[in-house]
Amino acid sequence: MADLNSFASRHYAAGDFTLKPPSYLAEYERILAVSRDKATSILELGVSSGASLLMWRDYLPRATIVGIDINEIPPNIAGQDRIHFIQAGQDDTSALDKAGELAGGPFDLIIDDASHIGYLTKRSFLHLFPNLLKPGGTYAIEDFCTGFLPEFPDGSTYIEPPASDTASGTRLFESHQFGMVGVIKQMIDHMVRELIAGQQSYLSIEKITIRTNLALIEKSSKSAGPPPSRGPGDRDVLGGAGPEAEIAALGADIRNLHRRLTDLESADPHLLRRRVSEVEVVLDRISSKFGWLGRLRRMVPGFGRTD
Repeated sequence: MADLNSFASRHYAAGDFTLKPPSYLAEYERILAVSRDKATSILELGVSSGASLLMWRDYLPRATIVGIDINEIPPNIAGQDRIHFIQAGQDDTSALDKAGELAGGPFDLIIDDASHIGYLTKRSFLHLFPNLLKPGGTYAIEDFCTGFLPEFPDGSTYIEPPASDTASGTRLFESHQFGMVGVIKQMIDHMVRELIAGQQSYLSIEKITIRTNLALIEKSSKSAGPPPSRGPGDRDVLGGAGPEAEIAALGADIRNLHRRLTDLESADPHLLRRRVSEVEVVLDRISSKFGWLGRLRRMVPGFGRTD
């Protein structure tokens, strides 16, 4: 039987930058190997040219495939057997629920290849993982390394983890937390909640497999804990912010900024570079809400330099 690489070569145009790398396809083959002749279901967020949906269709002859994209339906998947398309943002909960209805229930595999922005990725995950992924199913987050790209909306410059934090008594080991990288790291906290706190997380994560630029989160068959309570201004169950929540979040950012700035006095050069990077991300977020702050920031000579 043909493998995923063969079907990818058939459907992706030459030079299509959205072609999934061989390392991704190898993981998907491993996950789907036992499902090739079964009535499985796949949801992909972000479909671009539609080539991946055709690849899934041909590789899984009995599967139902649903794609969601903010753009209009690609012509090559219109009217295709077993492929459904919804035009919507990846965090539109009504669209996510409609995808489940089209599939006839929860999915075996959900792939996030959409915005590659942390808060949108997390919104989708918090709705889909507990509600529309089967126990034993896998949630794939592709291209999470956008969090290391300073030109990306929520990314920041890569800084090598320090080798100098091995002193006796060290408690905090600094690492990258931006964008989708930070979202994936938060999942470790959910995994250990039952072990440490004696309470099951509402995200019942059995296992996380990390490959370069790809995270695969497997759902446990255990029952999950209750969902978190909603706060003022939250949108649906995703924690999306209304005006009050936006202001509260900015206030928290400012308090966090103050704490990080006070750390700089005794920081070693490595920590100094990381703290400055973190401060710049906070200021970018605040200045996007208040243009005057952005103008003020540009008036500060040499801001962001660590030399």
